Amino acid sequence: MLRFISTTAVLLLLTACGWHLRGVTPLPAEYKVLYVQGEEESALYHKLVQQLEFNKVLVTEFLEDAPMLMTLEEYEVDKRTLAVDSSGRVSEYELNGLLIVILERQLTGEKVELEVTSRRTLANDINNVVATQTEETALRNQIDSDLVNKLLRRMQSLKDNG
Repeated sequence: MLRFISTTAVLLLLTACGWHLRGVTPLPAEYKVLYVQGEEESALYHKLVQQLEFNKVLVTEFLEDAPMLMTLEEYEVDKRTLAVDSSGRVSEYELNGLLIVILERQLTGEKVELEVTSRRTLANDINNVVATQTEETALRNQIDSDLVNKLLRRMQSLKDNG
């Protein structure tokens, strides 16, 4: 009985302080129905739509059905040399992700631009090129997920600031 009471108390305290399951980002009501415009065949687009739907956002099929338009304005992941070894070969790369999104209210035309970034470091093993390429693919997927999560948190903060 004591275990039940203590478990219930902990759960009540966690929910009272605003704690949510990881990945759940409650968004303001004005963002609960929107149309996403961007490269529909890209992995980032699919991750974004999936995460929006997970957070109970209705992503419409047609622009006319949504009061809010989300445009994926710019998305890129740049790779730059971070370090070289004594032979002059690249030993480490840095991957920098950038996502710029414009949220537009259809009725008023009011626009808000959101920019999020993410960074990862990739060790370059010149003796194991396949493993390095596999690691780079995994890091690019992590960057995409990180960009989407940061974007949703920025959208969540708009209710407090805007």
